[in-house]
Amino acid sequence: MANKLENIIYCGPCESQHLTNIAELWCPNCTEGLCSTCLKYHNVSKSTRMHKTITIENLTTLPDFVRDIDYACSNHSNVLDLYCSVHEKVCCMDCITSDHSECPGITSLVKVVQGVKESAFYHSIMKNIEDLTEYASKLQKNRNENADKLQQEKRFLFEKVKSKRKEIASHLDKLEEDLLQQIDSTMTQESQQINEAVSNLQKKIDTLTEYKSQISSLIENATEVQTFLGLKEIDNNIVKEEENMSRMVVEPGMKETSVKMEFANEIDGFADEIKLMGNLELNKVTTDMRYAGTKSQLAKSLSNIKSGIDNIKLSCITKFKIPYNFQAENNICSCAILADERVILLNKCSNETSGGLHIFKKNGDYQERVLCTSNPSGLAVMNKSEIAVSFCKEKSIKVYESEKFTVQRLLIDGHLFCGLSCESECLISGVRNEGIYFISCSSGTILKILPTDITHLNYVHIKEGKTLISDFQNNILHCRSSDGELKWKFSDNVMKGPRNICTDNFGNIFVASRDSASIIVISSDGHDFKKVLGVKDGVQCPKAVCYDVMQSILVIASGNGLAKKYKLSYI
Repeated sequence: MANKLENIIYCGPCESQHLTNIAELWCPNCTEGLCSTCLKYHNVSKSTRMHKTITIENLTTLPDFVRDIDYACSNHSNVLDLYCSVHEKVCCMDCITSDHSECPGITSLVKVVQGVKESAFYHSIMKNIEDLTEYASKLQKNRNENADKLQQEKRFLFEKVKSKRKEIASHLDKLEEDLLQQIDSTMTQESQQINEAVSNLQKKIDTLTEYKSQISSLIENATEVQTFLGLKEIDNNIVKEEENMSRMVVEPGMKETSVKMEFANEIDGFADEIKLMGNLELNKVTTDMRYAGTKSQLAKSLSNIKSGIDNIKLSCITKFKIPYNFQAENNICSCAILADERVILLNKCSNETSGGLHIFKKNGDYQERVLCTSNPSGLAVMNKSEIAVSFCKEKSIKVYESEKFTVQRLLIDGHLFCGLSCESECLISGVRNEGIYFISCSSGTILKILPTDITHLNYVHIKEGKTLISDFQNNILHCRSSDGELKWKFSDNVMKGPRNICTDNFGNIFVASRDSASIIVISSDGHDFKKVLGVKDGVQCPKAVCYDVMQSILVIASGNGLAKKYKLSYI
């Protein structure tokens, strides 16, 4: 290890022989330095020949918390070589026995961290840092502009006060002086608050820039384990930065500030009746520059909405359909809305000339068809840039990127995967003859399996840990808790042949009822319902429905390829 007084790292194998040779390279796997002689043995030894070494200079670029990572369990002194997906914790074998014996998805740490430097997890953190940095820069620019505006207002008010003073008697000099002092002190105080906000934002930007630098160092020099654990630490810090940013936005220095002034009524009267020269009006408005990634902001915007199903209103925005040359055989069974409001219709038909993914632009124009290797079964948007598609025949779930719709990776295989739904880092799938699989979006690890007796299990949806399952043969919608307990089930003649399911911001459930040619909405507790769309609205055999919580957009699609986009509001 390093001599802290001299900042020198000595060769570990030599130190064990009571020799003090300065290390030239560092082995992260062995966590010790190596001189040139020991490096030769290190490179040919069967147990260490695959270890990647880095220079001592590069070692010093790694963050302290990464260099201080302990690979031994503090409780059992064993090697930390396992990972619990439930608790998101690195474990040893004894930890599994004592604390994680009932946790599903225990995985080898080597398998979990494999490819982490190019993973969606890494890219997600980098994107969050970039988004927060951009947001902080915009806020900083806004504050500087406000400070400049205040200075302009200050000059304008000064001139206005002086001009008015000249129109009245000389004894107003004292009143003028008092008012100018009030203006100056008010402006100074508000400018100080803004300057403080600008300074705090710069600190945030510097911190985020440092995280990017640390990640770059991880990617270039750290081991897979160090990179994974380092990214998790940085990810936790980014969440805290996001929370801090949300609180900072409502602080006094972040409010849009302007000052108005009205002269006293007596100013145009007799000089001996004037008691003061004017009043200042300070106007502070919270900035409308919101950060899209701050979940609490969405919650705040919904707090005053009447969320009952009787208040739901749907307004048709766009109609669209699959082009005529692809309509030979359509079986649209799922749909999704991307962040830019493009819409994906999943065509399950086995005909290769029609099957695959059909992409529509925001305005409803047809963009392209993505031909798949076999007929797809389920569709779910996992994050801003990735889409999960299931293939029952291939027994797999593949991850597509959302720009060119190319396959990025195979997430999991080996099961009859059908319908998909995603919430946070958890992807669920209805698996025929087995149950509902809960799968990690990043690693593809099976977190748990909920058994079900539904014969033709297909359409599933997850909302705040609760799982919704439609049984289209028996016309029943099931709601189960996270541990599989039946919370409630709904059935009514208005809901025949229920297929796809989605939920709005309040947990109200929209069901595409194919056989009753309607879209119904059910309250989150399963007690109330109403039909919101039917034949008179042009609904024909609906099978697919999806909702975007950020844009309040609902899309419904019939099996034949006709679809509509609605704006959802609450009256």
